[in-house]
Amino acid sequence: MADGLMEQGVAPYRAVFPQAKTGLVELELPKKAGKARAGVYQVVENYCVVQDCDCRQVLIQVFSDKGRSTALIDFSLDIDNPFTGPVLNESVKQSAGAEDLLMVFVDVLNDNPDWYKGMCRRYRAVRKKIDRVAYQGEPFPKPQPIRFFEDDPSCEINELLADAEDLLFSGEKRQARPRSDPRQQDLFAEDFDESELPFIVELHDEYRLQGRTSDTEHQYRQQLMRSCLYSEKSAAEELAGLLIELFIIEDEKGLDAALQMLADALDILRTDLERQRPDAVEQMERWQLALAEHVFAGGVDFELGAEVTRVLLDSRVEILPQLHEANSRRMRDGLEFDNMADFPPEQALADLLANLDEMEINSAFELVDSLLQMLAVGAAEAQIALCSILFFADQPIARDAAVLLLFHPHAEVRAGVAEFLAQADGQAFTPESLRRLIVSRNWFPDPLRKNIDRAIANARRARIECASLSQDIKTRVYASAIDGADAQLIQIVLPQGKGFVSCSMMLKRGFGVADAFLLPFANKRTLNQFLKRIQQETGAVEMQADYPERRLCQALADGAAAGKVPNHWLVAIAERLGCDQWKAVPFDPQQELSGFREELTARGGKHLTAAVRRKALNSSAHWTEQPFAESWFEDNVEIDRNLEAVFGKEGRIEPMEPINILLDNILEPRRDLWVEKLVLTTGWLKKAPKPPVPWEQMFHLAEAVADKSLALKKIPLMIAIAEHSIGAFMGRKIEAEDIF
Repeated sequence: MADGLMEQGVAPYRAVFPQAKTGLVELELPKKAGKARAGVYQVVENYCVVQDCDCRQVLIQVFSDKGRSTALIDFSLDIDNPFTGPVLNESVKQSAGAEDLLMVFVDVLNDNPDWYKGMCRRYRAVRKKIDRVAYQGEPFPKPQPIRFFEDDPSCEINELLADAEDLLFSGEKRQARPRSDPRQQDLFAEDFDESELPFIVELHDEYRLQGRTSDTEHQYRQQLMRSCLYSEKSAAEELAGLLIELFIIEDEKGLDAALQMLADALDILRTDLERQRPDAVEQMERWQLALAEHVFAGGVDFELGAEVTRVLLDSRVEILPQLHEANSRRMRDGLEFDNMADFPPEQALADLLANLDEMEINSAFELVDSLLQMLAVGAAEAQIALCSILFFADQPIARDAAVLLLFHPHAEVRAGVAEFLAQADGQAFTPESLRRLIVSRNWFPDPLRKNIDRAIANARRARIECASLSQDIKTRVYASAIDGADAQLIQIVLPQGKGFVSCSMMLKRGFGVADAFLLPFANKRTLNQFLKRIQQETGAVEMQADYPERRLCQALADGAAAGKVPNHWLVAIAERLGCDQWKAVPFDPQQELSGFREELTARGGKHLTAAVRRKALNSSAHWTEQPFAESWFEDNVEIDRNLEAVFGKEGRIEPMEPINILLDNILEPRRDLWVEKLVLTTGWLKKAPKPPVPWEQMFHLAEAVADKSLALKKIPLMIAIAEHSIGAFMGRKIEAEDIF
């Protein structure tokens, strides 16, 4: 039959990869199952070998211990489609026990999701070999129970619990379902050839396609990166080596893809560190150590180090001492100096300033970007010394850049720069630098602000005239809601020549203004495409023009309290908008709530009735289904511990049990944080001309959560958030098993 299948364009996996150890499974039926006899069966996977075909089918052959074909099964890898089978193949005569063997196949497949994932990997490997390019099809569905009919769950909670049982419960707790020999549960734990895993080189092929694929497919690649990140100890060193190789052969497209892989890996690790995920600290150390030992090693081109430094800065991760030490050692060894104190930055700076035109650097902000890419992982003392050299340079752009180093990502450098500027000769300040110091002084914590005030006083005594700001700027404002990670994206769009520029700011609790940058757009079409995308991805809506100022002031206070400062591009944004009054103003949720209530009272109180409040609470049960609140769920290691405990215990689980555990153990201790999120969202809705829900309704939810005498289980929104958190937990568990 194998030859006949080959003629039909289908071949056994081991015919395509003769050295493979997978693609064939041995199943033992200890006793008769229907008409299928007891015994040992060989299950052979056959894959399509027709070039450029993407049928996503696997033909399953089942052979008896005597070598007879006992079943031929058509199996679609799109298991989320209930109309695709699996079914017995109609082109051949099936044995009497084929129907029962089909049921056994489905039973074993359901008990062993690794088998399905292995088939997905092998399908991709076959397509890559046949088509000679990395597989470009849609991501495969995540493992899920395969059924022959649609269930009719009585409620969403019971359906969620059923999924949890399938994923987390041990085999002994699923005895009610017909099954094969329990010894077969371990058949697929190692059911893959290590060479088939998405190692860095193969994953790099996926990332090369990024420029011509959708955001959904990029998210899929990020899932692959997460899997590779935690399953392959050599991934960091492989990527570091790949970066060097691509740089040497001048493969620009390949290097961009590899740098994006690094950015995704660092972003995953930063998020996992924030959520206290196990092993995140160890993984972050491993990845930065790999960069230190390879990219920042002696003999490696400094330009590659600059590119990697840019990724490190953009990812907002803490650069570890090992990386600083490696870069210092590289500079010392490369320049044959015994210590960094002997390093002559004057020459390096002179070379840089002499090539500004060639590098197309037109502003001090761009110059600081270039400096940070070259030196941000260097020793702090060298960077502070660089500031003093810049400040006394002949070029005004260099002196302006020296002042902007106040916004250096590392606190030690910021403190040293502020101390230097406080003692510097006021004559060296440019009018633009004086304006920037005045505009931003309130963004800094003490004692930096005191040193900045001394620098301003020095410039004033030297009679430096402060440069003027832009005025009467017409803008359009877009802002997302505060998401589940307490972050918010604000876009302020204004004209720039024949096109537009968007002043982009990312606000995040505990970080203040976590990021700020300018996005230019050549025309209205590209701008509208961008705005449409952020509206779809973040739920952003157009806002009243005065909305950003208050939010920025709140974020600046939050950042200053945490010892954080925004990057230098926020100064450029303030200049573009003509804003010099952004002061750190702490956010007080209770005061905001009182203000909202006073306003509603002044409007006659019709929005404060019990009926309106009841309607708002009831409506909130469905808010997590809307874009502005779809990320409102808890996602951290405490969630995992609590849910693993409840789903892993013996006995029946009541539908509300996991929800109540999350309400009591997770959401109640974080109640004040949710009040803050809801109050901020109320203000966001209030300033939106077309809000997704009325701000008066969100006010009632914020006030209800703020009332600690009211149990969270009586607030529909909080129940929905708990349910959403369980769903996210289940998704993480499934994703953690994905290695294809």
